[in-house]
Formats: sequence, structure tokens, C-alpha cells
Amino acid sequence: MSTINISLPSEQVSLIDDFVKKFGFANRSEFVRSVIRVLVKSPEIVETASIYPFVSPKTKSTKEIVTAFKKNKKYSRFFLKDLEEGLKNSDHFS
Repeated sequence: MSTINISLPSEQVSLIDDFVKKFGFANRSEFVRSVIRVLVKSPEIVETASIYPFVSPKTKSTKEIVTAFKKNKKYSRFFLKDLEEGLKNSDHFS
């Protein structure tokens, strides 16, 4: 059996611990293995997970989106440049 490491926010770790306790899993690893078995049997769940919680912005204006990110003041100029470039190359945004 292989070992992998993942990083999760503390809220998600608490949620997993609650599921382990509530449903009687032996530990976190057994819970994760069980979830993976469900995903194998229901791959449509993976598709849903791949887009959740991502939603399209209310605007399709690249300028408005980048301006909103800039106002947040949490992103580096390098990230903002890449964001703007990516949005300009997207067929979805104008």
C-alpha cells in the first residue's frame, strides 16, 4: 500500500474526523479509501467535484474581473498578470 500526504483546512479535517466517528471508520485513511471506492462506482460525482464551487463570474468583462481581484489586495502582480492573460485567451470572457 502506498502513502500520500495531503493538506486540508482544519474545518475539513474536523469534518472527516466527525464522519470517522459517526460512521465507525477505523481511521481517516479508511474513510478516504471508502470515499474513493464510492467515486469509482459513481464517477459522475468526480465531474461535479471538478466544477464545485466554481461558478462563472457575474460579468464576462476581463477588465472588471481583474479590477475586482486587484481591489482585494491579496494577489501578487504576477498572479494578476497571469489571470488577465488567461481570461483574454479564454473563449468564455470578453
